[in-house]
Amino acid sequence: MRKKILLFLIASTLLLQPSFCQTILAPDLQCVLVDQSNGDITLYWTNPPVNGCGAFLQYTVYASSNGPAGPYNTFAVPTQSASSFVYPNAISISATWYFYVEANYNCPGATVLQSDTVNNLNPAIPQIANVDVTQNGNAIINWAPDSSPQTQGYVIYYYAQNGQIFPFDTVYGRFNTSVADFTADPTSQSLSYTVAAFDSCNKFSAFNTFPHNTIFATQSSAACVNKIDLKWNRYINWPQGVQQYEIWASRNSGPFGLATIVDSSTLAFPFTFYNDGDSLCIFIRAVSLADSTVISNSNLMCLRASIVQPPAYNYITNITVDLSNNVSTTWIIDVAGELIYYSIQNSGNGVSYTNVIQLTAPSPLNASETFVDSNVTPEHSPYYYQVTAVDSCQNQYITSAAKTICLKGELFDYYIANLTWNDLEIDSAKIIRYNLYRNSGSGYQLIKTFPFGVNSFSDSLQQLLQEDGIFCYRVEAVYDLNLPLANFNQTLSSFSNEQCIIHRPIIYIPNAFAPSGVNNVFKPTIIYGDPKGYTLTIFNRWGGKVFESNDPALGWDGNDHGKEAQQGGYAYLIQFSANDGVKVERKGMVLLVK
Repeated sequence: MRKKILLFLIASTLLLQPSFCQTILAPDLQCVLVDQSNGDITLYWTNPPVNGCGAFLQYTVYASSNGPAGPYNTFAVPTQSASSFVYPNAISISATWYFYVEANYNCPGATVLQSDTVNNLNPAIPQIANVDVTQNGNAIINWAPDSSPQTQGYVIYYYAQNGQIFPFDTVYGRFNTSVADFTADPTSQSLSYTVAAFDSCNKFSAFNTFPHNTIFATQSSAACVNKIDLKWNRYINWPQGVQQYEIWASRNSGPFGLATIVDSSTLAFPFTFYNDGDSLCIFIRAVSLADSTVISNSNLMCLRASIVQPPAYNYITNITVDLSNNVSTTWIIDVAGELIYYSIQNSGNGVSYTNVIQLTAPSPLNASETFVDSNVTPEHSPYYYQVTAVDSCQNQYITSAAKTICLKGELFDYYIANLTWNDLEIDSAKIIRYNLYRNSGSGYQLIKTFPFGVNSFSDSLQQLLQEDGIFCYRVEAVYDLNLPLANFNQTLSSFSNEQCIIHRPIIYIPNAFAPSGVNNVFKPTIIYGDPKGYTLTIFNRWGGKVFESNDPALGWDGNDHGKEAQQGGYAYLIQFSANDGVKVERKGMVLLVK
């Protein structure tokens, strides 16, 4: 654009005499129209206000086919109301003409201004600066002011992938060079735009064949791998291309900050700069290589970050056997973990594990859980247990194995029970002592304490002759458990299985008795027995039944059906069931003495 102005010197003396100094305004050129049928060029303008300094003389039209610098030919238009000029057959002389106009009045000493210099060409093709996406989701198209002074406005187009264009808005004014698109949605796709200029004669420039496109960014979060995958399309048609792409992010409604920079060939990035539960808003920014102040922002992506949180710890704290020989396993878990289930496994050798049960993890998690396994025989051998916590990503968090105490016992000799047991095994447990308990019929009593490392004991039963012969034992391990990661430090105890030893009855039978003497009743003495189905039968020498009793405390007093029996030998038969169900039978002869 060129504005021709006759520069004049304003002297202070002239300021004191305004009647001798006038400025004559130039017409405002609107457009230059070519008649293709005859080659005429018509120049159109808007007249300035009438100048009162003197009589109107003419409009002088300057025309040059040699470029805007001239030289120029002049043409006079004597009619003051005229607003156009026809240059006949000008196109036959030159394809391109430049024009400017001035108004001439009879005003000596006046300053005469010239109009803008225009040409007969269509407006220049506008140069697109950038397209951008606002944070509220609208596309903004920006371009440079058109170089043609006769430009009156611009048409903005959608640019399709096949090169077709679709106008969607018009902007009036040569220096109005930005428009927002409130129709299309740049948050769902990339949009391409181009621009054409037009003048007041409705001559249009060609549209810019180097459209600019918005950056459409997408995100896909992967909670199981703790990242957000960002992808975006390339920004195109800056004169020198893209210098770099920048990733900007806001966390929890904070200000946007530059998270990272990638090179111009990178169109994807694994975003990891966040914590679980953060509210994130992210956009991609392209920076022009030619001018780093020229940028293009993508659509804004807002989401709440979700990371499947692993538990910081998972520990078995206790494994114990109850009086029914069920195994109870207790574990503690970090409640910040996001779990879906627990899998309980056991093993007889600590190597090969079998799944026992799968338990749904509650939400929220309990700090401690216990599982009771009733389908095992811990009295036969020790069992190993481990607990696997599983999250929604199928990540597994497995405890160390814990091992039950298996107590075994046998009757070594009359009145001697031999007991052995294995050590309790729980990760990080420090055994303080083992306590041995015995129940001989009146409940468990502590009978002995052992330091760690002692795993056997022989128990003498001679002081328990009055008991029924069933002796049950349990071993208790008392241990300290310190788990710093879980802030856990307690003294706990764990029990073995119940091991019962049945002492077979010991029977003492007298071989004679005297009804009138000290031993006046014949009956057996049964030690360690609680006879069931007891029968004592006495027979005479002919096989006749003399006496019968079902009460171990009731013996034969030497009478035969209410009369004193004769002195001599009598056969006896003693029958009952021992505590372990074994049938006991004793036969023999007893001498009745008078």
